[in-house]
Parts: sequence; structure tokens; C-alpha cells
Amino acid sequence: MATQRLTVATLAGDAAAAVAALFESWRLDPDPAAVDQFCTNLRENVMSLPVVYFCEWVDRWLMGDQIVGADGAEGRQYHAACLSPKQAEALAGRCGNQFQEQQWLAARLREAAAGWGTVAERYVVVVIRQVVGPSTTDDEVKLSLKSVPAWLDSSRGRPETRTS
Repeated sequence: MATQRLTVATLAGDAAAAVAALFESWRLDPDPAAVDQFCTNLRENVMSLPVVYFCEWVDRWLMGDQIVGADGAEGRQYHAACLSPKQAEALAGRCGNQFQEQQWLAARLREAAAGWGTVAERYVVVVIRQVVGPSTTDDEVKLSLKSVPAWLDSSRGRPETRTS
């Protein structure tokens, strides 16, 4: 288990075909640097069409193999998969229901796979996993609840003092 950043995105139209072709090429000839570059580029361009769905979150407990599976492309920093809408729905069905994190992943996959067929003939769902550290323990979470982190404290600023 690991703390990981999870990204689920849907790309439509000609871009979907290009992404599917990229992933097929990586299955035949792995290119970790290109996988990392693709993932970085996608994350930097989430507001650009034809990215029609994008969601990213931190997951502190899920197993990585539950996320992108054996068909994924392996980078040095990222692990990614390109799924058809049917494959995304099937993966959502296999996520499990024991933990909230499994339910969240399943919901995001279903969101990404749903509804784009009325707008685009072709679309793909891209799932990206980036491991950022070890899993967080419940004790670490409980300990963190007893303090205000420095980044939040500095965000509050100083209250203005008024003199008459």
C-alpha cells in the first residue's frame, strides 16, 4: 500500500484515438520516459478540450494493482492505463466495496465512462497513479488532527488592527 495521487480523465474524439495508439505502442515497446511525459502533459492541460472529464485526488491506502492493472504503461514516476468506457465500467465493478477508497475509485471510473457517447463517437478513460510515499497509518491521521499545519496557519494572515 502507498500514498498515491490518482487521476482519472476522459479524452474524446481524435485525441482519444491518439491516446489509445500511444498506449498500444507502449505495450509493444515500453517507453517509461514517454509515459511520464504523457502523464505530466495531461495533468498540465486538464482545462483544455478534448479533455471532457478530469478528477484527481490523494489516496493514502489503496493497493496500486487495483488501480491500473496489468495492462498499464509503466513510467518512472507514473503508472497509467488507457481504458475503453466498457473497460472502465468493468474495473469499477471489480474495485470492491469494503473500503471507502474502493468506492471512491469506482465512482470516479463510472463518472469518467458515463455520458460522453452523446457528444463524441470515441472516447477513452485514462487512469494515472503516482506513488508519493508510504501509506498513512490511522495513528498518523489521529495525531495530525491535534494541530494546525504551518501552511494553513500562514494562510490565515494577521488580522487587521484598526485605530480610530
